[in-house]
Amino acid sequence: MPGYLWQHTRELHQACEDHPVGQSMAEGNPSPYTYSHWLSALYTIHCRIDAHAPECAGRAEQLLQDLSHYDRVESVQAAEDFVSTLTDANDIDGAVYVLLGAHLMGGEILKRRLADYPTEHLEWQDRKQCLEVLNSLRNREEILPGALECFQAILDIMSEIHQPQAQAA
Repeated sequence: MPGYLWQHTRELHQACEDHPVGQSMAEGNPSPYTYSHWLSALYTIHCRIDAHAPECAGRAEQLLQDLSHYDRVESVQAAEDFVSTLTDANDIDGAVYVLLGAHLMGGEILKRRLADYPTEHLEWQDRKQCLEVLNSLRNREEILPGALECFQAILDIMSEIHQPQAQAA
């Protein structure tokens, strides 16, 4: 049965999946620009939250390995803006819930679809332990605001990444 957070974040979760950037990744065909900037944004966020998350949830090191496949990657301002708001433990836990869920659950599908892209951040040494961490967060009502803020930040990141491409088209 879905937990409290899943029920209360469904709308924003769906908006992320429906976004053109989310769709391109789900279809396994993001542009190199889109994917490298997506990885950069995730790296920025994980650099902030990993020290406060259970060790198995940390992805910064793996994201850095993925980013090493690109010659030049720029930061994403929406990610920088989001991490500047992460000052409360509950907000950080909300972000951990969103990103761990995305990497664990959606990541299983994505790494197959993104076979030609670096996906080290979607590999797990102890997936079972990470699922236990995710399950421990699912019903923590006090982290809902942080989870909602994280989903909104993901939408903002996707929009920032998508905008230069739309202007170039």
